[in-house]
Amino acid sequence: MRRHLLLLLLFLALPPAPSVAADTVRFGLREAAPLVETGPDGRLRGLEYELLTAIMAAAGLKMEPYVGSNARLALAAGEGAVDGFAPVVGAVPDGLVLTDSYITYHNVALTLAARDISLKTPADLGGLRVLAFQRATRVLGPDFADAIAAAADYREEPVQALQAKGLLYGRYDVLIGESRVLMYHVARVLAESGDQKQTLPVVEHRLFAPNHYCAGFRDPAMAARFNEGLRRVREDGSYQAILNRYDVTQ
Repeated sequence: MRRHLLLLLLFLALPPAPSVAADTVRFGLREAAPLVETGPDGRLRGLEYELLTAIMAAAGLKMEPYVGSNARLALAAGEGAVDGFAPVVGAVPDGLVLTDSYITYHNVALTLAARDISLKTPADLGGLRVLAFQRATRVLGPDFADAIAAAADYREEPVQALQAKGLLYGRYDVLIGESRVLMYHVARVLAESGDQKQTLPVVEHRLFAPNHYCAGFRDPAMAARFNEGLRRVREDGSYQAILNRYDVTQ
């Protein structure tokens, strides 16, 4: 009995075990509201940001965000300025290991309803003025690349708010981009102009197959941990809960 008491006293005298801190990952994100955006408080928020944060937390990782364009993120990964980034759009930079797909984008063509433009295939973009997201020709395939080669004008714009203005102000005939992102910015530009429409004056044309995007890491072990975190949040329901909160159609 006395021996047990001495052992208990020794145990109580020991310092508490240090808590295990999550490994910090410097991680690149592309700001594209409502998927990733900076809120009024200066903090990042949005569907994709929440998904990535949840996945990394489940993997024992803490994200230190680094925000940049698609091109800048690829360059930062190559230079070692970030440990990884998402989404990986277009060609995979040398030395980067892709994870499993963590999000699906629905890229569409958007036109003004008043223009009554009919688009059935990418080839119908020929002769039109087209504004797309950065690296669109690398993402949307050879049919799109061939189509915009015959376009009256083609430009890639990384700032989504400028994309929306390009369509609404008549500078371009067609916008190409992720459906949720384009609709968000069209509605926002109209609201800022004082035009509070119940129905947006645009038509969405589904010309492209969905894109299933991955994250990329310089360290294969980090990519494996991300995949494990992704598996966990899918299994415990938190992944779907985030999608439901943003009312997203997968």
